[in-house]
Amino acid sequence: MVFTLRGLVEERRRERPDDVVVTEDGTDTTWRELHDRSVRIAAALVRDGVPPGGRVAHLGKNSSAWFPYLFGCALAGAVAAPLNWRLAPRELAEIIDDSGAEVVFVAPGMHRTADLVEEALGRGLTVVLLGGDHDGRPGLTSWWGPAEDPAVEPPDDVALELCTSGTTGRPKGVLFAGRTNLRVLIRDIAPRWGLTDGEVSLLAMPLFHMGGVAWALAGLAAGARGVVVRDFDAAAVLDTMERERVTTAFCVPTMLASLVTEARSTPRDLALRRMTYSGAPISTTALVAGMRTFGCDFVGIYGLTEATGAFAQLPPEDHDPEGSRSHLLRSAGKPYPWVEVAVVSPTDGHTCTVGEIGEILTRSEQNTVGYRTRAGVTSALDADGWLHTGDLGHLDADGRIFLVDRAKDLVISGGENVYPAEVENELAAHPDVAEVAVIGVPDPRWGETVKAIVVPRPGTRPDPAALITFARTRLAAFKCPTSVDVVDRLPRTATGKVIKGELREPYWRGHDRLVH
Repeated sequence: MVFTLRGLVEERRRERPDDVVVTEDGTDTTWRELHDRSVRIAAALVRDGVPPGGRVAHLGKNSSAWFPYLFGCALAGAVAAPLNWRLAPRELAEIIDDSGAEVVFVAPGMHRTADLVEEALGRGLTVVLLGGDHDGRPGLTSWWGPAEDPAVEPPDDVALELCTSGTTGRPKGVLFAGRTNLRVLIRDIAPRWGLTDGEVSLLAMPLFHMGGVAWALAGLAAGARGVVVRDFDAAAVLDTMERERVTTAFCVPTMLASLVTEARSTPRDLALRRMTYSGAPISTTALVAGMRTFGCDFVGIYGLTEATGAFAQLPPEDHDPEGSRSHLLRSAGKPYPWVEVAVVSPTDGHTCTVGEIGEILTRSEQNTVGYRTRAGVTSALDADGWLHTGDLGHLDADGRIFLVDRAKDLVISGGENVYPAEVENELAAHPDVAEVAVIGVPDPRWGETVKAIVVPRPGTRPDPAALITFARTRLAAFKCPTSVDVVDRLPRTATGKVIKGELREPYWRGHDRLVH
C-alpha cells in the first residue's frame, strides 16, 4: 500500500480500475474515472502556471467532483486548499490572499460568492466551474487539459492545507504531509475506525474540514465506497443510508441527534453496523439515545485538526450504559499505541498525576508539519515536539482521557473553577432541553457567573427558573447557572462546535476581559 495521494490513485487505477470509489445521488465514480479526471485537472493546472507547491482552492459543498480536484492537485504537485463555503466573501478573500492561490474550483450555486470573493480580493482568479460554462467562465470539461500526467512532484511533501475552524480567532492554514500525516491516517488509523474493503461509508462531514477529509481518505484507502451527502437533512440522509446500504458513518453530535429524532419518527431498514462520533462534546443522554436507536456499535474518537484528526478512541466495548463501567461513556478513550499523551498544569507546567486536571498535550507523527502564514511556515509544536490541544482534562489509571472543557472556556466564579461541559452534561438530561451551551458572564461580586443558553425540544417551553432548580439538584451550587436564556439555535462551526466566543461577546462588551 502506498501512502501518498499520487500513489493511491495510481495504484487503484492499475489494480482496481472498475471499483466504485464514490457515489452521489445514485451516480457512481470508478477509480478509472477518478484517475482520468484527476490527470486532466493536473495537466490544466500545470498549463496555467500553478507551480509545484502552489495552492489551489475549492469553494463548494460536498460532491463527488471534490475527489478529482484533490487528486488532480496531487498529480500537479500542487497543494489542495479547500475553503469553508460558509464563510463570508471577505473572510474567503483573506484566506485566498494568505495562501497565494490563483485557481479556485467553484461548485454549482457558488457563482455569486465567487464574484464577491474576487471583488473583496481586489484581483482576478482563474475560476473553474464544476458545473457547465456560465457567464463567460469555463466549466470543468471546457477548462481541463489532455489525459497526460504532467508527472510533477511537489518541492516538499505538503499535500493538503486546511484551515482551523476559527473558534479562537482568524483561521490558520494547517499543513499536512503525505509521507507522515497521510501515511499514519491510511495505514494505522483507518483500521482502528473499522474501515475495511467492502464497507459503504457515509461522507456527510464537510470536505473542507479535517474530520471530513480524514474520514473520506481513510475509507477510500481501505477499499470502502463513499456515499457523498451534499446537504445534511436528517430524513434525506437516512433515506440515502437505507438505499445505499451504508454500513459505517461518522457524525458530530448535532447530526447524530437529528438522525435519532428522525429515525424514531420514521424507522428505516438500515444496514448500519458502526457509528463513529466526534467533533464536539456529547452528553451521555444523547449518546445512549443514539445507541438505543440504531442498535449498532458506537466508537468515540478525539483529536483536533492539527493532529490529522483523531489520536484517541473509545471502542465499542467501552460503550456500556447499563454495566459497571458506564462512566466510560464520558471518556474520550485511550491514545492510539503510537501516540504519546501528557497532561500538564496550565499554571506552572508540572506533569499532572492520575485524576489531576490539566491541559492535554499530544506527540506523534500525526502532528501537523506546521502552520502557513504570510511570513512563511511556523511550527504548531513546542520545543519538545508537543502539540497543545487547549483542552482541559485528566487521565484515569488505565490511561483513558476524560475531558472537562476547553481551557479558554473555563469559568472562574468566586475563585472556583467551573467546567461548562460538566454543567452542560447535567442540563442536557432535562426533558425540555435539546441543546445547551454554558458560558461565563460578568458579575460584580464573583467576577463571573454561570449562564446557560438553551435550545428547547420541539413542543416544549423550558422555564429558566425550573432549569436552575433542576441543576441545583445535580450540581454544587457554585457550578449552577444563575441565569438561563432560551434561544432557537446555537451558533456553530461547520463541524458542529458551538462558537462560544459569539455567545459571550454581548455580555463582555465593554469589559476588560478578552473575549475569545
